Amino acid sequence: MSEKAQIRVDEKLVREIASLARLDLTDDETKMFVSQFKDILDYVSVLNEVDTDNVAPAYLSSSNKNMPREDRVEESVPTEEFLANAPQSKDDYVLIPRVHVEQ
Repeated sequence: MSEKAQIRVDEKLVREIASLARLDLTDDETKMFVSQFKDILDYVSVLNEVDTDNVAPAYLSSSNKNMPREDRVEESVPTEEFLANAPQSKDDYVLIPRVHVEQ
């Protein structure tokens, strides 16, 4: 990597990234991530040295194809058997605790 293209990894950058990711990092964690980010960027920078001039772009990384299967109607679990596993039920329905989210 050329000197111009290098990303300067410091505690300020790590704190900005942590803020974007909504992470609350301690000072020790911030220092650890500075070191780890530098190692990752150094490792990835090796890719910039690979000669790809005569390599065709790869649009598909896998030759796997979607193999849809035919729809089949199958027997479902009987309602009584299903409700026997529910903690609470009423009138063929599973009862769950009410969820209230304040905004």
